[in-house]
This record gives sequence, structure tokens and C-alpha cells, in this order.
Amino acid sequence: MPNPKNFSAMNAAGERYGLDPHRAGHVLVYRFADKAKATDWRSRRRNTVGGGFAKPSDPVLNDWALKQSSFGSQSENSNDNPFVSVATDYETLYARAEGWVKKILETAPDLGVFSVPYDKLYRPSPTKPLSKEETEWLYYDGDVELMACLQSWLANPYKK
Repeated sequence: MPNPKNFSAMNAAGERYGLDPHRAGHVLVYRFADKAKATDWRSRRRNTVGGGFAKPSDPVLNDWALKQSSFGSQSENSNDNPFVSVATDYETLYARAEGWVKKILETAPDLGVFSVPYDKLYRPSPTKPLSKEETEWLYYDGDVELMACLQSWLANPYKK
């Protein structure tokens, strides 16, 4: 079984992304959701247990990353999922998204911009090209929730 890859310039080769110029080892990521709904910015696991949780073993994290094969996949809806889907380039995400994902992106009122450490980002199923095309990565939020990495809020440019 392949291992998920953490973010690096090599593992994101060919994708659009921006490194945080103020924090070494951090990459800028984006998530479409509603800033008024805390649950939109947390993994299902964090929401289920009401806070942080012990880091799963590497094989368990590997299994979760491999299950989540594209932005918005059904594995996101499992209460044990320790990841939040993010993208390194929201424009590419929107342009490359499947129709049903695009509809979700068009209804979210907000776009969060986050600066996250490389080692908290995992590539979903490295054998599925769609995730790479969408610039999707998975943020592991068991240690630090995504909101702690917030840089700014933007209005969703694709909201209909």
C-alpha cells in the first residue's frame, strides 16, 4: 500500500502553490466554507470528540489519506476522519473540480486562507490524479485545528 506524501516542493511538482514568505516550512492553503460555522473548519474526528485527539498510527493515517481520493469524497463524511480537505490553489480547484464539487464551492460564503506546516499536509490517495489536478491536500487537525493557522478571510469569488 503506498504511503501518503507530506507536502514538499517535490511532492507538489507541477501544481500551483504559495509558500508562506514569513514562516519557513509553511505553505498557504485555502478552504471554501462558512466562517460562521466552526464545524466547517474542523475534521469530522475533531467535531465528534469535541477537540483534539491522539494522533493515529502511521498505518491508520495512511489508510485515511488513501480513502480520501478526491475533494469532497465520501470518506470525508465518516466521523473518524482526521483530515480537512484544503487546496494549495483555489482557482485551480474551482477550474478542475467535478460538477458536484463545483456546486459546493459556489454555495460557500467564505474562503479561508491558512498558513500550515508542511508536515500537517498529506496527499490524498497518491494513485488518484484528480486530487493532484485539484491541488487538494489533507490537513491533519488532531494536534492543531485549522483555524489556528488562519491568515485571512476572503469573500468567495465563485459564490452564486
